Amino acid sequence: MAIISKPSRVDRAFERVEAALTRLEQAAKARPAATGGGDNADAEALRVENQRLQAVNDEVKGRLDGAIERLEQVLGAQNNG
Repeated sequence: MAIISKPSRVDRAFERVEAALTRLEQAAKARPAATGGGDNADAEALRVENQRLQAVNDEVKGRLDGAIERLEQVLGAQNNG
C-alpha cells in the first residue's frame, strides 16, 4: 500500500518561490525584446498622429473662426438695420 503524503507548508512555499522566480526570469528576458526597436517606431507613429491631429485642429479652428465671423456680421447687420 502506497502512502500519499501531503507536501509540507515549507515545500509548498518553496515551490511558489521557485515559480515566482521563473516568472521573473522570463519577464526579464522578454523585456529587452519588447522594448527593442519598437519604442522609436511607436514614438514616430505618435509624432505623425500628433501632426495629423494638429492639422485637423487647425482646419476646424479656421472653420469655426469663419462661422463666428459670419454670425457676428449677420448679428451686426440686424442690430444696425
